[in-house]
Amino acid sequence: MAICGIATNGAVVKAYELEAMQACLADQSSSREYRALPHIGMSSGLTPSCKFWSSEGVMVACDAELSGQDDRKENAAETIARLYLADGPSFIHKLRGAFSVAIWDYRTRTLMLAVDRFGIKRLCYAERVSEIVFATQPRAIFASGRFVKNVDLSAITEYFVYNVVPVPKTAFEGVSRVAPGEYVLWTDKGTTKTRYWDMRYPEDDRRSTHALGEELLSRMRAAVQATSADLDLSRTGCFLSGGTDSSSIVGLLTHLYTPPINAFSIGFSEDRFNELEYAHLAAKHFHARHVEGRLGPKDARGVVDKIIAAYDEPFGNSSAIPTYWCAKLAREHGMDVLLAGDGGDELFGGNERYREEQIFDFYQRIPKAARGLIEPIVLGNPLKIGVFGKAQNYIRRSNTGNPERYCRWRLLKRFAPDLVLGNDMPFRNGHSDLLATMRQHHRSASATSELNRLLYVDVKMTLGDDDLPKVTQTAELAGIRVRFPYLDHELAEFSGRLPASLKVRFLEKRYLFKRATRNLLLEAILKKKKHGFGLPIGFWLKSDPQWHAWAKEILYDPRTYQRGYFQRSFVEELFANMQQDNTPYFGDLLWVFLVLELWHRQHVEVATCCA
Repeated sequence: MAICGIATNGAVVKAYELEAMQACLADQSSSREYRALPHIGMSSGLTPSCKFWSSEGVMVACDAELSGQDDRKENAAETIARLYLADGPSFIHKLRGAFSVAIWDYRTRTLMLAVDRFGIKRLCYAERVSEIVFATQPRAIFASGRFVKNVDLSAITEYFVYNVVPVPKTAFEGVSRVAPGEYVLWTDKGTTKTRYWDMRYPEDDRRSTHALGEELLSRMRAAVQATSADLDLSRTGCFLSGGTDSSSIVGLLTHLYTPPINAFSIGFSEDRFNELEYAHLAAKHFHARHVEGRLGPKDARGVVDKIIAAYDEPFGNSSAIPTYWCAKLAREHGMDVLLAGDGGDELFGGNERYREEQIFDFYQRIPKAARGLIEPIVLGNPLKIGVFGKAQNYIRRSNTGNPERYCRWRLLKRFAPDLVLGNDMPFRNGHSDLLATMRQHHRSASATSELNRLLYVDVKMTLGDDDLPKVTQTAELAGIRVRFPYLDHELAEFSGRLPASLKVRFLEKRYLFKRATRNLLLEAILKKKKHGFGLPIGFWLKSDPQWHAWAKEILYDPRTYQRGYFQRSFVEELFANMQQDNTPYFGDLLWVFLVLELWHRQHVEVATCCA
């Protein structure tokens, strides 16, 4: 499911360049269509979502799953070409769904690159005055032979902060990503970027809780219907973790169509990571055709290299492994498409950290004069343990602003960068501020409440940079397409109009969502704690002999430290702390270093992805 292309202001585009680019993209086994003219060439894999169209006015390559699109009448590339010829770049507002689009306008010699509002589909590019090369993944840009692969060390520093490389960066110098809700225009005069959509939080819908709950459920139902209307339900299923989002999608599908709905779950032998009990409850309640699998350390270790190969940047979210395993299970049972519940937490206030932030916010609501009396007494007390120690810690954390407080457990905030990073690594990722990317999102949020600012940060980073590529790329690796009903932009815009107090209220997460779905979901599911498809990677690295030995083999290899990314002394300290600690914390940190080294071996040490 990939597109790619080259545009120049003079140099000839060769057919073999496009062939080399397409050959190393994810859908290399599929047929493909391309067109190479003197100064422009585009290619698209011919899959259910990838389409190509060329006419006298425009050339279009797209990877698009558009709501309301009927390919029997007009494929997505034709639709996009027609809309663009009528409206120019502003046509993008008429698209609903997930898409990445490249359009060459013969009349103005302009290339337009765009992705959907949340970045479900991805697109990156490298440019200079004379040319621009674009592709779904960076590997294809280097396969063109027009740009040289060099690691961007500032991006690696950001990886150590966020466990991913955040947009607009990639792991490589000179290669950028098109940001969600953005389009890029390139001509021989240069490049311009335009944000055509963003999440906003006016909080201006002040109707009763009952009325808003009814509308929320109605909009959720409409989003699920819009996302699934064109699908063959016999070959469509749902990720089912047993949480509120995945369970509600199964429930809404059941109400919309004739049951049973196909649902797929993954469990583990470690109880704290296992949600199969709740997945069983949801499946039974909705009479779903439920298939479950169990993932152990041996099976997980067997797919690590395959998953590392699928990501062109280091990707430290270990739950990519069970997500892949679940998609693989669905594919083995005849599925082509899975619906996923991602986005519900970020739209409706479902993460535990939102409740924690409310606790800190309580203190900030105390009048400043009163806090001025409290703090000298509490912070000046010599006792640092018990009630006084907890009170001191609470006040200090409450007085620490975001995003610092939000990131207090992140690697380079918990440990000094000069202890972690290699001697030649940029400690300040090119900014003088390790949290510059998150800080920019926090500041630019169109929101008045702190909760909505944090939701905006998570839409951009937790969702856009982390959870969406986790699901889409592992599913694609398994041969599955994924759709995200709750990322319908009309539903998202409605969530922005809701008062923040209806998202987290008196420490209750998803306040309005739970009231909207109380006649849809079982009470046990509405009250359960969130797990998702988390992986016990930290426990396996500590307790499983094969995982432990393998990690040491990689991370104690002298070759690993030739890169200069991180220091061996810190890794050795993590191993020692992991053996003494009863939590998975230090093992989870080791996974971040392990992924980086495995990524380097697969994506940097080779000349190109197809060598």
